[in-house]
Amino acid sequence: MSHEKILLGVLQANGLLPAESSDGMYLELLTGGFWNRVYRLRSKQLSTLDWVVKQFADVPANPMFPILPTAEYAALQFLKGHQCAPTPLAFIADSPVGSLLVYEYVKGSYWNGDLEATATLLGRVHSIPIDPFAANAFRQLPSDAPNLLTHAEVMLQRHESALSDSVRELSRRLSFETVHPIRNGVLVHTDCGPGNIVSSPDGLRLIDWQCPGIGDGLQDVLTFVSPAMQVLYGYPVLTLAQEQRFLRAYFSVLDEHPTDAMETSERLRITRSSHHYRFAAYCAMRAQDTGGSDEKTSRLYSVALQAEIQMLHRLLS
Repeated sequence: MSHEKILLGVLQANGLLPAESSDGMYLELLTGGFWNRVYRLRSKQLSTLDWVVKQFADVPANPMFPILPTAEYAALQFLKGHQCAPTPLAFIADSPVGSLLVYEYVKGSYWNGDLEATATLLGRVHSIPIDPFAANAFRQLPSDAPNLLTHAEVMLQRHESALSDSVRELSRRLSFETVHPIRNGVLVHTDCGPGNIVSSPDGLRLIDWQCPGIGDGLQDVLTFVSPAMQVLYGYPVLTLAQEQRFLRAYFSVLDEHPTDAMETSERLRITRSSHHYRFAAYCAMRAQDTGGSDEKTSRLYSVALQAEIQMLHRLLS
């Protein structure tokens, strides 16, 4: 039996599809994901059935972007009705093919390059108050400079090498200044790159919520402007003018709450270089993780690392 037939059988066994023949159903494997297998499910008989079926990979834990199936389903539930993410349909925690998440397919195209709309989308997500459901559903993320640098060191220690040491050298110039604790943590996507943004007829949608957490919304903002993130998804690095446009648009959303905007601006000043340093540590780790098994991926992460280091030199100068 083919893998696709097994998937359809699991959906039928869990009451998501009619028990009769699945001949009218067809699965299309989508591209773009780094880890998980993602299918688009449609029906020849039911034109309204247009779903995504996400099959989570069983891979070693990633210290930067872990695969958290239950948390992804919780994120889609939390965001339902806010017009910023796909609409969830079901979550199957255990099946013969692993954990499965089913949600409505977002019709649209790859990210359209609209920086202001992207910043506004993030601002809207970060403006949603955390309720008791979210407080219990998501992990807590590091947000101040000391904790970000500690996390970076965990990744650098995976490979004691000249490459790791070249990243560590930059840490001497970073600020270890702490900031006041975040008064109100927000839902953070954490993997907020252009490849996870869909330009739909109803506006931008943020997809692939596989590793969310509660923390500082700046993590999403700085992940998006990260040169490494742009390189990894095949986009050109943002220019300084584009960065500034993006940040202005994000802060224009926060300006509706002046205290939040002021505190976020101060955290940006203090922690920005630490966020980028952590991303550089991640790229160094991944370049070495894949060095002996996937030369193409290793080269990609090496290019991303150099782009992130250039950003750090600019910030630290």
